[in-house]
Amino acid sequence: MVSVVIAALSGTASIGTAGLMDALNKADLAPTMQAAAGAPVPRVFDVRLAGLDGGTVSCRDGVSLHPSVAAADVAEPDLLVVPGLDDDLAASFTANRGWAPWLARWHAAGARIASSCTGAFLVADAGLLDGRSATTHWLFADELRRRYPAVQVTADQMIVDHGDVITSGGATAFLNLVLYLVERFAGHDRANLAARVLLVDGHRSSQLPYVTFGRERAHDDVIVHQVQQHIDAHLGEPLRVARLAASFGLSERTLSRRFAAATGHGPRAYLQHARVQYARRLLETAGDPIDQVRRQAGYDDPAAFRRVFKQATGLSPSGYRDAYGLRAD
Repeated sequence: MVSVVIAALSGTASIGTAGLMDALNKADLAPTMQAAAGAPVPRVFDVRLAGLDGGTVSCRDGVSLHPSVAAADVAEPDLLVVPGLDDDLAASFTANRGWAPWLARWHAAGARIASSCTGAFLVADAGLLDGRSATTHWLFADELRRRYPAVQVTADQMIVDHGDVITSGGATAFLNLVLYLVERFAGHDRANLAARVLLVDGHRSSQLPYVTFGRERAHDDVIVHQVQQHIDAHLGEPLRVARLAASFGLSERTLSRRFAAATGHGPRAYLQHARVQYARRLLETAGDPIDQVRRQAGYDDPAAFRRVFKQATGLSPSGYRDAYGLRAD
């Protein structure tokens, strides 16, 4: 069996730890649940919850966890899973930083390390991501880059696997991580069965459908705000950066520089982003044909629209509607 230790983090949402543990155990039991007459099927994982010491671990909102073992008493596991930290990242990181030396120690002894969401910060603090790509929740990607410049943060990815170290994105992406670990250690068929039992779509490889330009409006450049408002109001029309710049009394180069300084992206990137966001809303809330959605979002070329939309969301327009559109009763 694969010996798995899940780190019980202090002060975090209990779902990140308890949910991960429960989902992994449930996924491991899926073949038995499916078997005729409930005939037992050998387990793959031996899962234990570990604390930094032997005491109770307090989560948010009055929930407590009771680890079965202290870190000091753990024989080197085959796999160590680190749940996500709390949304108050700085305080949560400080409260749980004591896990980093254990991660480094167990990794050196041959354990594989997997993190969910912002658990990547503890893995990075252990020095296990230096010079490597990694993912985390897209909201905290910039902070991970800032704190650990040696890490190549790829926030669009749901899972990044280096063999010995695995990172995953998103607060509830632990479900995707669980299915990935089942496939990694027990094979594709068992993972597919677990996905059906857990009612989880385990095939998403990207966080892109959930990512937005976080800085797009959080700036103080009045002219850039005005240009953004103009773009938003005329998405279905031909828009050229040079013409936009001239309309607001700027050169194209100056507008591009100010846009990048204010939002982190140039005006062309913002225009593409705004059009894709608009198309997403239409696909989510209206039943218009996709070609009509394309034209309303300002794309004349169907192939270009499909390409840009998939680059931005990880899904084709029709696939996005199937996943997120209104369901007919």
